[in-house]
Amino acid sequence: MPDFDVAVFGAGIAGTAIANEMRKRGQSVLIIDPNASEDAPGPPGALVNPATGRRAKLTWQAEKCYDALKEQIEDICVVTGRDDLIAETGVIRPAISESLAENFRDALTKYAWPEGWIEWLEEEEIRAMNPHVAENHGGIHVKSGYTVFVDHYQNAYRTYLRLKGVECIYETAQYQYDKENDQFVIQFVSGEQLTAGKVIMAIGYKIRDNADWSFLPLNFVKGQIVHFEAEEPLNWDHAISARGYSIRRGERELTVGSTYEHNFENLDISDKSYDQILKKLDLMLPKLTGKVRKISQMAGVRVTTQNRLPVIGEHPEIPNLFVYTGMNSKGFLFSHYVGQLLAEHILNGNEIPDELSVQRFSE
Repeated sequence: MPDFDVAVFGAGIAGTAIANEMRKRGQSVLIIDPNASEDAPGPPGALVNPATGRRAKLTWQAEKCYDALKEQIEDICVVTGRDDLIAETGVIRPAISESLAENFRDALTKYAWPEGWIEWLEEEEIRAMNPHVAENHGGIHVKSGYTVFVDHYQNAYRTYLRLKGVECIYETAQYQYDKENDQFVIQFVSGEQLTAGKVIMAIGYKIRDNADWSFLPLNFVKGQIVHFEAEEPLNWDHAISARGYSIRRGERELTVGSTYEHNFENLDISDKSYDQILKKLDLMLPKLTGKVRKISQMAGVRVTTQNRLPVIGEHPEIPNLFVYTGMNSKGFLFSHYVGQLLAEHILNGNEIPDELSVQRFSE
């Protein structure tokens, strides 16, 4: 008998979600990540915004994804006693061009929005909510959108998993499939060795260094964000999305992003990207130009796919080795519902939707 039913490599958005979904289905779970802890630093914020892109398209399985994530966040708050994980303040999407306004108006009727999720605002209504917003042609108010304070959320989630009985080891490890015993041997740098019946790789962009999954045609996009402090208190609390995004945190703080760097050699921050983000801030909130100072600048990598949806499923040649990657820019929104689909596939043999399945690449 292996020491654990399943070992999950990666304690980020995907890893914590699938570890929890497997735990909820009665599995003993080991989660491994050398770059995580219960008090690790991280990005100050991210958006959950179901109105995506320049056409404000309703995201894939939006309501199921939304409900699964909110239910899990509520449970984390109850178990850990935290109340600082999200801010349900909505997202304003000002149409800063006439073509965007046309797209946004079309989106209101083109997609089957759940009741109360979205509304149209005229320019004066946007101005009343936020006098700093750039000149616009009206826009949409995504009332269902909210901010996730990523550092708080991820650390609280790891605490939650530990309290729920998941074994968490925050050090480097490698797996090796033991064909004779039909299990995986997990070797840690500390010298400890454990075994697991299944392995799930949810390691974000580091999947590109894993030879077992080299056949996946993934794209890796570096993004930089800047956390600012304004000279004076900001009198709004919603997020803004307009060829960039701005997220509120604290009385005078806001995070602005993001760059899209398709060719990169490292995760260093750069002055060039800082200038790009200043331009995004000026585009969204021109009245703040010259009235903010940089607190910090961070870089990360999104794993993207051609259809902008995650990749989940079993390795075509190695039994009981699974992957959960390709979170694109909607990682939080997708995380738990997609995790449920993967858990049901692993344990009960449920079919994975074709648009998510690793089999679409296995040939």
